Amino acid sequence: FLALGAVSIILGVLLAVGQWDIKRLLAYHSISQIGYILLAVGLGTPLGMAGAVFHMINHSIFKSLLFYNAGALEAALGTRDLREMGNVAKLLPVTSGTSMIASLSIAGIPPFNGFFSKLLIIIAAVQAGQPVFAVVAVVGSLLTLASFMKVQRYGLRGGRTVEKLVGEVDRGMKAAMIILAALCLVTSLAILPGIRKATIDPVVKVIMDKTGYAQVVLGK
Repeated sequence: FLALGAVSIILGVLLAVGQWDIKRLLAYHSISQIGYILLAVGLGTPLGMAGAVFHMINHSIFKSLLFYNAGALEAALGTRDLREMGNVAKLLPVTSGTSMIASLSIAGIPPFNGFFSKLLIIIAAVQAGQPVFAVVAVVGSLLTLASFMKVQRYGLRGGRTVEKLVGEVDRGMKAAMIILAALCLVTSLAILPGIRKATIDPVVKVIMDKTGYAQVVLGK
């Protein structure tokens, strides 16, 4: 799992960096983020497993938000090609603001949730005597940041000037984006020892206890 996770992290993000179709870019980033989870599981330690569980939760939040952002941009601009988008931050303030939060979250920038789950994985790798994989995790985050700065530059805050939107983003989508953006901050609290002990650690305990895990899954 360690090697598979490392390859997934780097290969996924390299494929994403070269994409201009925003939804295809996000799909490749899913490969990269799942790589972090595989790497953490492969460490075989309680801290690594905690990082895997935490990152799985975080990924479901910030990636859902990113796909909402992509859908909003496609609905408003009629395209998924970043090169055909432009400076729409003022026209789409909710999409723009939440997209920045999601971008920083997936890249692992504090104080957002992705930073803390990746930090757990990196610390777990170092403690397990696998510093090379810790470096891979850091490099993957830097490349992810570069990729999403491209999204911000071309899709929302630069490029051509957009005078009028071709469609609208409905209120339900806006509300969902705001809630998910808030969760990118709220779930960061799971890094605190007391909260982690009550939420993530019980899951890790069941997973690490192979006999107990089998009993839970099989219902025995």
